[in-house]
Amino acid sequence: MPLDLEVKKKSLSNRSLRVIFAALILSVLGHFVLFFGIPFLSPSLPSAISDELVIKTDLLLELPKKIKMARTPKKKPSMTSDLGNATVNEPNEQSGLFDQQEGQAFRLPESSILYYDAYVDGQKYQTGELQWTVEGNNYRLYVNIPYAFIGPFVFESRGSVDAYGLAPTIYWTQRGTNAPRFSRFDRDEKGGGRMFFSEKPDFNPDLLPGTQDRFSLMFQFASLLNGDGTIDEVGSIRALPVVDYNTLEMWQFTSYGETISDDVPSLGKTTLRHYALVQRENDPYKRQVDIWLAKDLEWLPGRIRSQEANGRVLELVFKQKNPIKPS
Repeated sequence: MPLDLEVKKKSLSNRSLRVIFAALILSVLGHFVLFFGIPFLSPSLPSAISDELVIKTDLLLELPKKIKMARTPKKKPSMTSDLGNATVNEPNEQSGLFDQQEGQAFRLPESSILYYDAYVDGQKYQTGELQWTVEGNNYRLYVNIPYAFIGPFVFESRGSVDAYGLAPTIYWTQRGTNAPRFSRFDRDEKGGGRMFFSEKPDFNPDLLPGTQDRFSLMFQFASLLNGDGTIDEVGSIRALPVVDYNTLEMWQFTSYGETISDDVPSLGKTTLRHYALVQRENDPYKRQVDIWLAKDLEWLPGRIRSQEANGRVLELVFKQKNPIKPS
């Protein structure tokens, strides 16, 4: 074979490998940018936050109150999801240390596995799974949202029930193969204590009774509504301390009250409670969080929508619920 022909073949082979490699890199980067975004380049401009959700004056906040455990109804009719699988609520008495004290009625939802369609900026991705498990006085909340190339997004909250409701002891998150980030609640017998963050080892703020993490707060709301479905009328504000992986802030949610709508398609026309996070006017980091809790799901989330400061919108929409039988 002539030398120049052999050199040309090698050159074409090397060029093909480079093209394939470059295409693979661009594909991975494209998926990464689509989901995470770029700090200085957002896929869309953030939507303006409604003036009614911006706090311009100081509010007189009512901190979380003590709870009183309510009894579980004997049984509720089964319902069917869009996939045709029936979900059944088995009776389960909840009692213990906090069924005698005076306070807000409170009843934990039954253990179950819920599936949600995940959307990013309106584009549907894979189905996420949420496991809610109650064993005695303890709970576990585990969320897994698969994502191609990057790996799953995982969130977990573990804890128990204290005099103020859900009391997380550990909350951690992990994106793909990145190292997990965790927040530890070092609680005392009165529900207070100190916070510890893996991201900020030297930041140890005081822990207020009733403090929740970003996921447990929705189950705290659900448990309060299960106890008393008349709370949080239209326009009322519910405030509670909330922990992320490196912050502890007071969050205020405004209630839009009880409505019948089809905002959760798999449930059809159903009764929902819509809560929206209220912003502080001087807060440089604006995120919008909307939660729709569904009565047919024991007030568990039917839909969750979060708009980050860069404009990216993450959304989970309920698809199916399966019960977890007591062990």
